Amino acid sequence: MNTSEKPSRWARLFDIRSIVAALLGVYGVLLLVAGIAPALAKAGAGTATHTPDRTDLAAGGVANLWVGGILVLITLLFAVWVVVRPADRD
Repeated sequence: MNTSEKPSRWARLFDIRSIVAALLGVYGVLLLVAGIAPALAKAGAGTATHTPDRTDLAAGGVANLWVGGILVLITLLFAVWVVVRPADRD
């Protein structure tokens, strides 16, 4: 193979790095939403009382935000990796 040839769009799309990046991105966005939603619900609750959840007390209230943000950053790193170093075709 000539080194100047680039892999096709389909080869790049189905590269394992692209698939992993997509999965991590979906999970990261879901965790970001799960981390933001309780804060929005708490802000809109007004004077309603809230019983603390044991999970929130053990893991911290912003654990979903941290993990979701880290997963999104890892997704971006995988996406850059796919673009910078395309897979070689045999």
